[in-house]
Amino acid sequence: MADWILSVLVVAGALVYVRAATNLERLQVGDVLGPQVFPTIVAVLMLFSGLLLAWETWRKQNEATPLAPLSSTAAAELRRHRLALLAMAAWTALYYVAFEPVGYVVSTLVYLSALLFYFHRVNPLINIGYAAAFTAAAYLLFTNFLQVVLPAGILQL
Repeated sequence: MADWILSVLVVAGALVYVRAATNLERLQVGDVLGPQVFPTIVAVLMLFSGLLLAWETWRKQNEATPLAPLSSTAAAELRRHRLALLAMAAWTALYYVAFEPVGYVVSTLVYLSALLFYFHRVNPLINIGYAAAFTAAAYLLFTNFLQVVLPAGILQL
């Protein structure tokens, strides 16, 4: 049931996103396609993902066999997974809230480092290196190539 809800939410979000993309102001000069191209591509990919999830969920339901009751260890593992999912959702919400006031570099570095510490439990310096490399690469891509101004936050000079 959760997969059906997720697929419906993704499809609905994609439709809202494509509607918002089509409402972007068209430029009188410059690129004929305007600023709608990138958001529309993202929306189409989101829509495709939601429909693909719905199709896979439908296919699995048709092939499903009756489930046996969960053992106590399997139930405990399921609770642990659900708690981790809720913690990730809360951590991501906190990242969104901190993005503007704290700034892109610091908030993204802390966000990714914490996720890597939880999911990739090796040398902490390697995790920080991965997070820093991704943050730097994304920052350079957005600021230099896409000409997007990212929030400086507490690093504002």
